[in-house]
Amino acid sequence: MKVYLTGTAILFSALLLSACSSKPVTTPIAKAPAERKQEVQCYQEFSALQKLDPAAYESYRKQFDNINKNYKIYESNKSLVDDNASEVMLTEINKKLSLVCVRIRNTVYTNMMNRANEMNKL
Repeated sequence: MKVYLTGTAILFSALLLSACSSKPVTTPIAKAPAERKQEVQCYQEFSALQKLDPAAYESYRKQFDNINKNYKIYESNKSLVDDNASEVMLTEINKKLSLVCVRIRNTVYTNMMNRANEMNKL
């Protein structure tokens, strides 16, 4: 009976430790089509703002420049910092890119709605 409990304890410990092992994270080589579509849409809407609302375009261009500056810093130092710090920075960069794209989409929508409302006054 004692041998049975010891064997069970060893097996349980082995299973527990194997569950804690870290596997290397695989990163996709290419972005998912939906993600790529969102990037293209963001770029197209950003380009449209150049004519629709030049002041907003300039504001978002500065935001993208700031994100790009930080991304370059991240890229040049990612091999020098631990994985957690690298992941935090990359997550923050992606979050800010998404935020700026949402702002751009909202600005384009608002601009078009204002134009439609102006036409309704005719």
